[in-house]
Amino acid sequence: MTRIDMATDLDCSAEQAWKLLTDPTQKNTWSPVLTTVEDPGGDDRMDRPGAMREVNLGTPVWNTVHEVVTVADEPHRFDYVVYKSPAVLRNYRCRIDIDPKDDGCAVRYTVDVDFVSKLGALAEPGVRRGLERSLAGLSAQSKLLPAASDRSRPTSRRRPRRSTAMLLRPEAGRQLEHQTHLAAELAAEGDPKYWFARMVELTTEELLRLVDAEVFAEPEWVLRLLAAIHRRHVSVLHSYRTDGPVPPRWRAAWGACDEIGDGRRFRHMAGGVVSAAQAHMNEDMHRALAEVYDVHYRDSRHYKEFRPDYLRMAPMYGAALDRLIADIPAPLMPRLFRLSRIVAPELRDSLLRRCYYDVERDRMLAFERGYHLTRDGVGRR
Repeated sequence: MTRIDMATDLDCSAEQAWKLLTDPTQKNTWSPVLTTVEDPGGDDRMDRPGAMREVNLGTPVWNTVHEVVTVADEPHRFDYVVYKSPAVLRNYRCRIDIDPKDDGCAVRYTVDVDFVSKLGALAEPGVRRGLERSLAGLSAQSKLLPAASDRSRPTSRRRPRRSTAMLLRPEAGRQLEHQTHLAAELAAEGDPKYWFARMVELTTEELLRLVDAEVFAEPEWVLRLLAAIHRRHVSVLHSYRTDGPVPPRWRAAWGACDEIGDGRRFRHMAGGVVSAAQAHMNEDMHRALAEVYDVHYRDSRHYKEFRPDYLRMAPMYGAALDRLIADIPAPLMPRLFRLSRIVAPELRDSLLRRCYYDVERDRMLAFERGYHLTRDGVGRR
């Protein structure tokens, strides 16, 4: 990871600088790259956590990256991360600090960027030049603004909150134990549904690793979402195994898991896991998201404020998949998977999305569907 620090002074107030930096329309008046709105964040505004923007870089290597706002402390601090980009870019985090001065304000960019393999040494100078052009354009645009007649009062929703994550963490550990028991029981019975149950167990383990590493801004929300997903997973699996009522998607998915034969074993196994993962994303995830919001946060928070942490969960899927692949007997491993383990993880994930399942696409759709459920007032169903 490479850190780049740059700063400049502006001839406008901190409040005016905030609008120049956070409003895509105003940003396009001074930035050398084109920014367009993907989806507003909290309060349905583009300068709130959860807001998503698309940036067209116009470079020969890649054209577009997608950003999500993670911190919006108006008018002092604005952070965002790149959550979707070409495989050569591993991470890009930007923190913008705005400090008021008697004759204007100072703006400081702190960027942490990481590229695949040795590309960083080649790409870093281009990132620096891009930031230099951006700051020069920002400074020039600030000179064209009228003098601030007054200072508007910040309306940020950020507020100190006492985290309840420590109280929820032991229960999450018990949920993981339950999932481990279920997977072991299915394995002992030779039940092919084991493979998806094992994937659920591994995903929970990886999520709790991220929680314990303090990756999330809202760990209590993450743990509540985990609990809601766990309840749905256990319930639908039990209902299917006892011939109870099961949603059509899940009945088809578990049926696909059960169709493993002695011949094309890996193809059937992978098909079952993918079918169950699709049912999980399309049947359960949006309902779990809406349920957690309606029960715990509707009166105090905006649904989209939790989108940054939802995106921060993404690494757990790749990590869990790596571990699941390690469980597969070597003779059953197709060449694609054997090769996928020796290339960069980003290239591997891109390959698997094309050949098997694009989980990130369905995850994003699930978040939007959850939002519509909360707006329709049916999140608890």
